[in-house]
Amino acid sequence: MCSSGVGFDPVIDGKRQYFDVAGLYQGLFVMSDRTTGSIWTHYDGTVLEGALAGTGTAMEQRPLTHTRWSTWLADHPDTRVLAWNPRYASQYEKQEPGGAGLGGMFLATLKGLDDRLPENELVVGVDSGHGFKAYRLADAAVSGLTVVDDEIGRAKVVVAIDRSALYGMAFSGVVDGRRPTFYSAGGGIADDTGATWTREGVATDGASSDLDYVTSFVTEWYGWS
Repeated sequence: MCSSGVGFDPVIDGKRQYFDVAGLYQGLFVMSDRTTGSIWTHYDGTVLEGALAGTGTAMEQRPLTHTRWSTWLADHPDTRVLAWNPRYASQYEKQEPGGAGLGGMFLATLKGLDDRLPENELVVGVDSGHGFKAYRLADAAVSGLTVVDDEIGRAKVVVAIDRSALYGMAFSGVVDGRRPTFYSAGGGIADDTGATWTREGVATDGASSDLDYVTSFVTEWYGWS
């Protein structure tokens, strides 16, 4: 099963674009826009082939929370969802994200697997703008929020990971021009000035602004690598 969810702003050069499933590339879902038929990746929002290939056109990535329903509902109790339709119940199977194995149609499109980790190991992949790094969910605390204060390339980042909730997201570690030290506190993020934020980077006590999102999402290792 696929465990990666990535969000993009679909407005490109002032025009709202619409997309359809186009198939698989390197074991990953790709999509086509209805205007030019160009093929886009769902990992970084760039164009693989078609009329827009080579033009530098790309969609801006937006933060998207990947977590269990119970965790989301606890944080956002007013959330509305589509009603359950028993007509399609037989088409769904119980799955646990990160389970071993890849289907034949995925394997058939892969040029190779990076064996530094199992193919479906869940990671938080982070693109700081100066480099890439993957953080294993399995390395985080069994319960509660783990906060990693790190640097990728020349960029200071803070990565929030909740292993039991299958959650992970990264933010800039620079606040108001400062580079404070971050740590986990009360289920959220705190720094050495006493300022606090939610796990989603929203300012709470003592923080002057939200944390700036850094391109990041939960995904399987094979896709990120």
